Amino acid sequence: MKVALVGEAPNDTLSIQNLLVKRYSSNISFFSLLNRINGSQLDNQKTKRFLRIEYETKKPDIVIFIRDLDDILPSVEKIANRKLYFSSSNSVVDKKGIFLLNVFEIEALILADIETFNKIYNCNIKSIPEPMSIIEPKELLRSYSKDYNESHNPDVFKKLNFENTLNCSYFNLFILKLDQEINKIIS
Repeated sequence: MKVALVGEAPNDTLSIQNLLVKRYSSNISFFSLLNRINGSQLDNQKTKRFLRIEYETKKPDIVIFIRDLDDILPSVEKIANRKLYFSSSNSVVDKKGIFLLNVFEIEALILADIETFNKIYNCNIKSIPEPMSIIEPKELLRSYSKDYNESHNPDVFKKLNFENTLNCSYFNLFILKLDQEINKIIS
């Protein structure tokens, strides 16, 4: 099975790929689409043409669209904008998409397994019961470690405990949806 990832930055797609491989390594090949597209460029109509071309060339079974909400819940307007992006992009890939909306941003998944971050960067951040409630998690991580940079995320995500990341509610729901889609294809 082939699963493509589309995200705001190459670090985001590689980070999620490194995390998902821990659970799905034996039967799924992960790869990125639109590697040179960043941030709000994903909303561009021209980008959707590039997406369609890559989709038709690489023929993934599932496409994971990764975006950051850049806000905490509830954020009705921002959620509506992100859902509109997903709906529009999903139609380009024959509705084979699954949406991973990071609340606040992807670094919330690091907060879900803060023990691993503490070990890597020699910090002592206390456990965070609901990581997606933290405003600007990237800045929180930086405030505890001057060595941390979001460009490190792919390597950090390789070390995260997958089960701990499920403590992040939105990620847990995403995994349930992904499992359903995988089971549909396998059946």
